[in-house]
Amino acid sequence: MQQDLDHDFTQVDAHDIPLLKKYLALAAYEEANHNLVGFMTWLDAYPLWKLEGENWLVLLGVHEGELFIYMPLCQEDAFETAIYTAKSVFDRYGMPFVCSCYNEAAAQRVVKCLPHIEAKAYRDAADYVYRCDKLRTFSGKKLQKKRNHLNAFYKEFEGRWNYQPLCYENTDEIINFLSRWHQDDDDYMLAYEKLGILRVLENWEALDAKGGIIRIDQRIEAFTIGSRLSAQMCQTNIEKANESIRGLYQAICKEFLSHEFLDMTYVNREEDMGLETLRQAKEAYHPEYLIMKYRISEAHASH
Repeated sequence: MQQDLDHDFTQVDAHDIPLLKKYLALAAYEEANHNLVGFMTWLDAYPLWKLEGENWLVLLGVHEGELFIYMPLCQEDAFETAIYTAKSVFDRYGMPFVCSCYNEAAAQRVVKCLPHIEAKAYRDAADYVYRCDKLRTFSGKKLQKKRNHLNAFYKEFEGRWNYQPLCYENTDEIINFLSRWHQDDDDYMLAYEKLGILRVLENWEALDAKGGIIRIDQRIEAFTIGSRLSAQMCQTNIEKANESIRGLYQAICKEFLSHEFLDMTYVNREEDMGLETLRQAKEAYHPEYLIMKYRISEAHASH
C-alpha cells in the first residue's frame, strides 16, 4: 500500500466477516457497494483495508491505483468522528483525501464537515432499485415484454425445471456451471468474480446470504445470490443464467424473490457500470428509483 498507510489500516479477509457484519448493520446503508457479500465477492479485484475506532469502522479501498474511503460504518452520531480520523491519516502521509461510493446524504455530510471538499455524482455508478412485488409477478404493461420471455420459458420447459434454495452443498455444481458459463470469455474481471463466488460459498453460513438455483433436466442452468441491506431492502449480488435459454434470467429473478426475502419491499440490483447494453437491460425492468453515488475529493485533487 502506498506511503506506508498500512501502519494504520490492516487488510481485510474472510476472517473479518463478523466485524464487517456488525458495523454494516449499524450503518444499514441501502447502497450496493456497502454490502458484505459484495465485499467478499470482489475482494481479489478490489482489496480492502480497515481502521476501527471505538464505535465505527472505516474501510479503505483502491481503484485504478487511487486509494479512497468508503462511507463510515457506524451509527449517525459517529459519522463525523470517523471522517475526521480518516482524513487525519491521509494528511499524515501527505495523500489527497478521496471518498467514493457515497450516497447523497453521506456526501453532503462530508462536504459540510471539511473545507475545500467537492462532491461529484456519477450516473454510471447509480444503483437500480425495484419493487420486489413487481419482480415477483412481472405484471403490468411496462413489463409485458419481460413477461413474454418468462412465459415462454415456463411453456417450453414445463415439467422439466424446478427451483431450489442454494446451499453450500451445491458448491461443486456451481463450479461446474461457472466452468461452462462464458467459458470462452477472457475478461479478467469474470475470473475475479468466479473466485469471489467460491469465497462466498466457502463462507456461506457466516455471510447469512440467500440463494436460489434453477435446474433444467436436473442440471443447474441458473443461480442467484442475494443479501439484506436494510429492514426494507435486499440486494441481488450475483445472478447467472444460461443466456441461450429464453426467459431464464427472468425466471431466476422471479423465483428467487418469490421464495426468499418475502418481507422485503425493495431490491437493489446494482449499477450498470456505464455499459450501454446493461443500462438498457436494467431500465427495461423499470426501476422504482435510482440511488445516485458520489465521489468526494479535495478541490486540488485530480479527477
